[in-house]
Amino acid sequence: MKNCLSKQHLRQLKIINLLHENKNMTLDKISYTLGFNSRTLRKDIEQINSYAAPIEILSSKNGFYLYIPMNYNIDHIYASTLKDSTEFSLIEEIFFNENHSIDSLSEKLFISSSTLRRTISHLNKVLKKKKIKVNSQPLILVGDEAEICSLMIHLIEEKYGIANIPFPKIQVGALDKILTWVAKANNQRMDFCELNRLRLWIMIILTRVRNGHIQTTEANFPADVDTSLLKNKVLTGLFKSVFKIELTEEVAYSLFGMFIKNKFAFNYEHLEELMAHDDSVKVLAERNLQLLEALATKLEIPIENKEHILINIYNIAVLATNLESESYILYNTHRALVDRITNQHPYFIDTLNETIKQVFKNSKYTTNKLDSLAYMLLTHWRNLAIHLQTRTPSIDVGILLDTDIEHMALIRDELHARFSNKFNLSITEEFTLSAFKKKASMYDVIVTNIPGLSFKNSPMVVCISMFPTPLDIKNLHNCYDKITSTSNK
Repeated sequence: MKNCLSKQHLRQLKIINLLHENKNMTLDKISYTLGFNSRTLRKDIEQINSYAAPIEILSSKNGFYLYIPMNYNIDHIYASTLKDSTEFSLIEEIFFNENHSIDSLSEKLFISSSTLRRTISHLNKVLKKKKIKVNSQPLILVGDEAEICSLMIHLIEEKYGIANIPFPKIQVGALDKILTWVAKANNQRMDFCELNRLRLWIMIILTRVRNGHIQTTEANFPADVDTSLLKNKVLTGLFKSVFKIELTEEVAYSLFGMFIKNKFAFNYEHLEELMAHDDSVKVLAERNLQLLEALATKLEIPIENKEHILINIYNIAVLATNLESESYILYNTHRALVDRITNQHPYFIDTLNETIKQVFKNSKYTTNKLDSLAYMLLTHWRNLAIHLQTRTPSIDVGILLDTDIEHMALIRDELHARFSNKFNLSITEEFTLSAFKKKASMYDVIVTNIPGLSFKNSPMVVCISMFPTPLDIKNLHNCYDKITSTSNK
């Protein structure tokens, strides 16, 4: 959905992404890589710095780099881009306020009426693929309700964060009491993240229900779903006073129907009940179990919380069935985590892909779905990351310093603490440089404090200070990444 952005913001997004991945790039290098002229780049960098503070694009003698203060992360700059975007501000404004005219919305967004009409035309070209349209008379979002809700969920989550959604506190507080009741009545334990995401989802749907876009239909709650909430006069009264509509069975079904219609499993016992009464659920759950057990065998990693993982794999699959949309607007946090870990453990994602093909055969597994599955496994499979770390490829590192043996032992212990099982560390036992050179081929990297040392057989050489500096550590990380990435190809 990033294509909703203006050409200028799309350009700036490319600059941000490039500098997030590469530090210290000259203006000429950025210009060559992205195909923008230097004058345009300077203007874009100036504008990024105006809306992304305290994150900045700074320059040094080595080039431009993205400065992120210690108490911020990259998410902030993407949220800032959304806040600066007229296009996404327009979408958000008409989602929350359906009483705007062209003139009032132009004034709200600080743009002319003609610019607003051009922006709507641009948005409709992009949103057409999602079966969504910005209607001008009146100014509202119309089209596929599932896609509209998905768009708004991702927009608000990326722009504000799931713990800071832009709804009145009284409404959020009332909904929290209702969700807590529903979860307890249905034996569903929710953690902080799950509660926040569910709160956002329900508030989005509720906004559309209140504005008449999601029509309440005859409720068809399964027998195993506890609906005693509807008989609780305190909570239904609270709902009516805060949201100005009755919490009828039909309204409740509109809010929670997505989970029911898609056969969402509230817990493992509920999943077993669904399997017993629905062959399609049984097939999917059994394939997921087959996938999980095959992965555990191939990776040689035990599964300590199998039922918990199975529920999450199943729910990811059923909730993604009716939506082909990407699960993000500008920044795919799931992919960022998966890429970070699989760069260190590439065999994990390779094994996952191979196992998916074996188990699901010709079934389509989109990139977005794969990202979500990999993210879920890496975060929910207890001790998976630890086991992957123990299988991290290692390199042989020789230590040759013109110091006493105790000093070399100090350096060895420091490098072991920083690189753990990535480095097989050895202190040289040779007493002369010429003798050491004969055995240099034993090592992938040689750590020394002797400037200008080199070898014909070309092991990498990192010259350190008497104690490794941050730059020395960075150079060693770069050597490791280069050697392991080459060996993995």
